[in-house]
Amino acid sequence: MGKLVLCVAASALLGLTGCGDAPANKTLTMVVEEQAFEFSVPAKGELISAEELPVNAPSGNRGQLTLAWMAEENSRVRAGDIVARFDGTDHELGKQRAELELEKNQLTRTITTRELQQSQFAINQQANEVGQEKAMVERFSVDDLTVYSKNEIIDQLLSKEYLTAQQLYLAWRQVSQQTQGEAQLELLSLEGKNHRDAIALNSAALENLEVAAPADGIFIHAKNWRGEKVREGQSLWPGSKLGYIPSLEKLQAKLYVLETEAAGIEIGQRAQIRLDAYADRPIGGQVTALANIAAPRDTRSPTKYFEVTVTLDQSDPSFMRPGQKLEGRVLVAEKAAALAIPNQAVFKDKQQSWVYVAAGGGFKKRSIRTGLRSLTKTEVIEGLAPGDRVALLEPTGESL
Repeated sequence: MGKLVLCVAASALLGLTGCGDAPANKTLTMVVEEQAFEFSVPAKGELISAEELPVNAPSGNRGQLTLAWMAEENSRVRAGDIVARFDGTDHELGKQRAELELEKNQLTRTITTRELQQSQFAINQQANEVGQEKAMVERFSVDDLTVYSKNEIIDQLLSKEYLTAQQLYLAWRQVSQQTQGEAQLELLSLEGKNHRDAIALNSAALENLEVAAPADGIFIHAKNWRGEKVREGQSLWPGSKLGYIPSLEKLQAKLYVLETEAAGIEIGQRAQIRLDAYADRPIGGQVTALANIAAPRDTRSPTKYFEVTVTLDQSDPSFMRPGQKLEGRVLVAEKAAALAIPNQAVFKDKQQSWVYVAAGGGFKKRSIRTGLRSLTKTEVIEGLAPGDRVALLEPTGESL
């Protein structure tokens, strides 16, 4: 009686068509028969939107920006609502430093202008004095040996040459100082312009620290290349993506399929998903995109996945939101009639596959050729026929 109960229970749990007699009563068996076979690949993922409006950090600012505040994820916003605000401390300090440097620049320019004017005035005065002295020498110079001695006449000529040379020197000095002074003033003007530009730049940045929603909808936070959500206190470059406002009418499922299980997946195949929060509402869809190469989802894990995009048959904004976690499966193949047995009934060694078929009072090892394989069943292409009884576990004690 106990053996009969065990056989019935095992048949109910494993979908068996019957249990064998002795010696098969010690090993669970099933009768092979043709049945519908479906090969699907499981995956996990999340909802995404096929269309979205990006929300980016201000692009007119220079240098990195520190995010001070951002609206909560999945919060409803209207066009023009502030959804993010950046810290303006650095820009305020930069503006104050530039204003201080501009004041110093203007003071230096004023001092340089006055010094140049004073220097030019002094040179002009000295040049006037030399000119008057030279005029006196030329007026009263006499080169008559009967009046002055030869030495006195030579002294007069030397004095005249010296005054002429001094006039030339003062003229050169006047031009040189004027040129140097103008160059210094030009340099100070350029520095002043740089300071004014810095003031204008920081002032514009202070007025450009808030980000407004581009349209009505749900605000979703963006992820960086590591898959981490943008967060307050994070430093971002101008123009970086902060989040987006998705279209709730056009949602897709982004599935992550293990690299080892992705064989056979193609664009156009049907798929089905179930949201973790609404597992009782299956949603159909079609594969519309497939990544060319597998990549890790987490930099800390070497496991690779293929990214599969499924366009859903319907989107219901009443309970569906981008970012919701889900489980799905992609239907790779489907046959109306096939010989399929549980995976645990198939034994392998390298490239060889076999099963144990009930024969007489025991089991006989028989080689088979397998086809598709799902999570629970394996298709048998050659080696078995309808009506064969196979062992679900490796027989122990029976003759092989």
